[in-house]
Amino acid sequence: MKNIITLILAVCCLLLTGQAAAQVEVRVQPVRKEFLVGENVSLQVKIENFTDRTVSFNNIPGRSWLHFTVIRSGEAHPISPSAIPNFPRLEVPPGSSRVVTANLRPYYNLNRDGSYKVVATVRMPDMQTTYSSNRASFQLANGGTVRNFVVQSRGERLNLSVRLLRVGGKDCLFGQVANADTRVVLGACYMGQFLNFMQPRIVLDSRQNVHVLCQATPEYFCYSIMDNQGNRRHYQVMKRTGGPVDLVSASGGIRAIGLRPYERPTATSEGVIRTTADRPDRD
Repeated sequence: MKNIITLILAVCCLLLTGQAAAQVEVRVQPVRKEFLVGENVSLQVKIENFTDRTVSFNNIPGRSWLHFTVIRSGEAHPISPSAIPNFPRLEVPPGSSRVVTANLRPYYNLNRDGSYKVVATVRMPDMQTTYSSNRASFQLANGGTVRNFVVQSRGERLNLSVRLLRVGGKDCLFGQVANADTRVVLGACYMGQFLNFMQPRIVLDSRQNVHVLCQATPEYFCYSIMDNQGNRRHYQVMKRTGGPVDLVSASGGIRAIGLRPYERPTATSEGVIRTTADRPDRD
């Protein structure tokens, strides 16, 4: 009899544990598998509520309702966060799900290439109960150098570079800014899909902005501008109009010739270019 009671209690505990684990499900997925060192590392966190009540996720001083564990391959311990994330309050109705987009770069030191794994954890309203996600992977790489400029800004030497990285099976150009002496990366950004039909046109203007014009398809080009902190200030898809394609100096700055701005057709229009629409960063 004692053994039967013990067995019943054990089964009940397992059932209760299974029910508790099913209250909230968390899934994390990087927006891409490959990032350039210095880029924003964006993730999508899906939170599904299996309870019969609305769950409200809130921050309290010194503790966020959503946090991450980030591990670099080959290292025994997770990367210590440099700041506490502060995500907006989130309500998930019963039987529903919500997706939160998060950027790891402001909170973790991700200035080294390598393979990384990340787990997202949510704290329930009691701030004691937690639910963790799957373990998702992403890669940080430095890519190959296409062009470098060394400039002086606010007392430090900066290396402004355009780099080539293969993302999702496609060659893409990125901009990256690093301290030329310490090699610490300050920032990076996506600049365009690169089809190797034409050498990319790369120009540094008088304000230390890097202009990049590259061919994405036989007809379409990407024109981007990066500032000296690694922020992308302009991105435009352009279509060939005929004649030579180039970046030239003109009154007021740099401009593209042989091209006109491309306006995306509606869903029912003909000639939608899929390759440029599928670029890593759509901002």
